[in-house]
Amino acid sequence: MKAQFDNQVLSSFLLWFDHTLLNVGEAYQNTTGQFYNVSQEFAGYQTYASSYSQIVSDASIAGATIPTGLYVGSNLVNVGQGAGTGLYAIDYNNGRSYWSGDQGGDVTGSFAIKDFNTFLTNRTEDEILFQSQYTNRNKISNVVPTGLEPDTKTYPVVYIKNDGSTNDPFAFGGQDSTVIDIRAIVIADSQFEIDAIGSLFRDQARKYFSLFEASEMPFDQFGYYRNGTQYNYNTVVAGKSESQKCFLEEVNISRFDRVLENEVRKFNPNVYSTLIDFEISKVRIP
Repeated sequence: MKAQFDNQVLSSFLLWFDHTLLNVGEAYQNTTGQFYNVSQEFAGYQTYASSYSQIVSDASIAGATIPTGLYVGSNLVNVGQGAGTGLYAIDYNNGRSYWSGDQGGDVTGSFAIKDFNTFLTNRTEDEILFQSQYTNRNKISNVVPTGLEPDTKTYPVVYIKNDGSTNDPFAFGGQDSTVIDIRAIVIADSQFEIDAIGSLFRDQARKYFSLFEASEMPFDQFGYYRNGTQYNYNTVVAGKSESQKCFLEEVNISRFDRVLENEVRKFNPNVYSTLIDFEISKVRIP
């Protein structure tokens, strides 16, 4: 099915949310690490995964180290290089790299990791908070070094989902105000992080975020830059008019009461969680 307006809004919102968290909140850390050979291949390519599930890819984030190549032993191999066993792609959103063949040395790199991974989801709050087991990413890297397998869920993480929408009449001629509710489900490892992310996004109310066209979406099916062009959020949104933006009407932070918080911690004893609800509006002719 052809993508519709809600698909465009959710994808654009995710990119804005991630950019705001990294840029305004400076929610990233530069590090170095190894990419390990893991069990799953992807589209016939050998997978080498880091211990972190998301790597910063937005070139507009000042100070963040963004890799376009990795080292095999002491040799730097950029994407598209390395001949028959070369580096095909870096999957920033999953912390993975894809190679044409097995590597004869350790695969390493320097990169910035996100303080919060960000994902779109269609799962319910119950599934995310009460039925999923999470592993703190720092414990993964400190125990037995290994790459993340695809089904591993790590935190801190933010899941973003569509929470409903309406079209309200706005003007004659079929013009409506489309109102979309978006919920961010935050799972963190400290109360400080919960307070910080809530404060950051509460203060984004009554601001605009830009809509991305399908041709402007930055990643291909491998999670690497589309057409090899490095993604820069500020470059993409520069010059967009108000007609190409949505308005953040309200941002509300919800805290769980003690009973619900205790229920969450029965399954994940070291997590802190909160909900951030965004009301978004866009005047348009459907």
